[in-house]
Amino acid sequence: MRRFVIFGMFILAAVCAAGQEQFTLLDTVHVEEVVSYGKLNRYQSGAKIVTLPANRFFLGQDGNMEQLLSRTMPIAFKANAGGLSTIRIRGTAPDHTSINFGGINLNSLTLGHSNASNLTMYLFDNIGVQYGSASSVNGSGSIGGAIHLGLQNNWTDGFKGEARISNGSFGEQFYGTKLFVGNGKFESVTRAYYYYKKNDFKFTNPNYRDFENQVFEIEDTQRNADVKNYGFLQEFNYKFEKDRFFIFNVWAEKNWHLVQQNMQSNLSNPDKREEYQDNHIRVWTGYKNRKNPLKFEINGGYVYDNAEYNTNEQDTISTQRIIGEAFLEHDFASNASYKVGVKAIRIRPKVYAYSKTLDYEDRLDFYASYYHRLFNKLTATLNLRQGFVTDYDVPFTPSVGMNYLAVSKEKYILNFSGNIARSYRVPTFNDRFWVPGGNPDLAPERGMNYELSTKWSYCVGNTSGNISVNAFFMDVDDWILWRNGGSFWYAENVQKVESKGIEFMTDWSYTVAGVKTRSGLNYSYTSTNRVKSLNQTNAIGRQLEYVPKHLANFFTSSIYKKFDFSIDGIFKGEQFTDEEEKNILDACFLLNFAVGYKLSINNENRLGITGMLNNVLDTDYQSSWGYAMPGINYRLSITYNFK
Repeated sequence: MRRFVIFGMFILAAVCAAGQEQFTLLDTVHVEEVVSYGKLNRYQSGAKIVTLPANRFFLGQDGNMEQLLSRTMPIAFKANAGGLSTIRIRGTAPDHTSINFGGINLNSLTLGHSNASNLTMYLFDNIGVQYGSASSVNGSGSIGGAIHLGLQNNWTDGFKGEARISNGSFGEQFYGTKLFVGNGKFESVTRAYYYYKKNDFKFTNPNYRDFENQVFEIEDTQRNADVKNYGFLQEFNYKFEKDRFFIFNVWAEKNWHLVQQNMQSNLSNPDKREEYQDNHIRVWTGYKNRKNPLKFEINGGYVYDNAEYNTNEQDTISTQRIIGEAFLEHDFASNASYKVGVKAIRIRPKVYAYSKTLDYEDRLDFYASYYHRLFNKLTATLNLRQGFVTDYDVPFTPSVGMNYLAVSKEKYILNFSGNIARSYRVPTFNDRFWVPGGNPDLAPERGMNYELSTKWSYCVGNTSGNISVNAFFMDVDDWILWRNGGSFWYAENVQKVESKGIEFMTDWSYTVAGVKTRSGLNYSYTSTNRVKSLNQTNAIGRQLEYVPKHLANFFTSSIYKKFDFSIDGIFKGEQFTDEEEKNILDACFLLNFAVGYKLSINNENRLGITGMLNNVLDTDYQSSWGYAMPGINYRLSITYNFK
């Protein structure tokens, strides 16, 4: 750690001593200041941050985050048929990826992670993914990566709206609307949706046993796996002038589903019915002054999360958060800036199984970032973050990154970058305070991430594209698991995990014979192993559960006049599902098609129709051991935009 800090200070000293030449770095990503959430952070040179293309994001508007990201990025998910889905970036656990809306980390403070099936993409305008440790910027829980859900301020002058209806296989229904009202300075945006799915798909159940007739599988129908989600997101924005504005947002949701039974239970106990419901209220507001050279923001938020199992209101599981954040950013030179800030959170948990002595917990984070551009070729950043938690020690998390513009020609540029980052995760409230089994003396999970990458960008005529290769190494120490203690389970820092791999990503845009096309091919090789464990296990040195070594996807979207066509495919390698050499999920490949038609009724009214065919090959596969997944299915959407 000492050497890491010394190295970071050395970089900072070199940055401060460098010349102050003015230049434009061709590959630097500049994001409009009107993007309220999900913006790329200039203080993370060398970090891999990817924003989804707009056309791919549009196709995912009827679905959830898992459906969208698994089809466009090499990211692994463990999922069932719609009720539950968890993310695993670079072989880490679901608790190790923060999912962010403004300054709110959406991950549950009791469970530690988010259900990606409940995050409906219709409410947002874009989504950005950061691969690798991001705790120095985002705080606790960003060991494996971070997801940023984005809203775009439009500063509407007048009134416009959108209505969307979608219908699909197995009783799937989606209804959504977006209403924009404003005068150029004030803007109100209302987004609301309702989603329901019966989930009564047919599948081959291998748990049937008829020894007399030698029949060991049967066509079965999934029962009691309904999903129903609805919610709204209300924005109020006011622009004092170009670079000064105020935002206020309320996001309320109710997510309900019947817990999908595994295939064996679905056959032997067809009437089994378990309900699970989440209610959320999230408020985020802030004043933003983005006028150069001195910028600042003051933000605040409130979050209420509540969960119920089988409508049992007595066994309360809820938390409330009050959040305050302020930061100052100073562009003190044409090629250098710094940012300093503080974030405070007060948390009040109300959980039936917690110690009665737990009333609230305070969390306080101080952070500082420095950015510098050097010699017309190099950007360097340094981030420092120190957190404080009531009666708990939080590690110091620095990161340092560089981006070098090796070649810059008229038609192409070539970059090399690198990043070193420390990260951590404070144990969940369940880990520390559940009675029995919680352990308030748990150490925080700690990670180190090392990353090297190169990116080649090309543009000539109607053809442009990018090819990027990232190599990473990450270790996570004091990984927390719940262990069987005989009479009850208990939480303990159990293992050390190392993850290393290579990611290859491309995207190309080109026009041939009037057809505009955007294509992408992504692949990741991820080797994630336990190197130490307190558990007696034969899985030391073997691939971690639900982390495929090989993961790939591709997509191609074309536009010709009023028509658009899309095809995408997902390949996922075999996966271990437990610490034994059995119950291994086979490799699988899923193919999907989509076709759309856009009709302009007049200058102010447009109609769009999209048809999707998913799992075209009718692949029989599992994403979670023993749980059925749907075969070939369709979705038809109609979108009406009006003024």
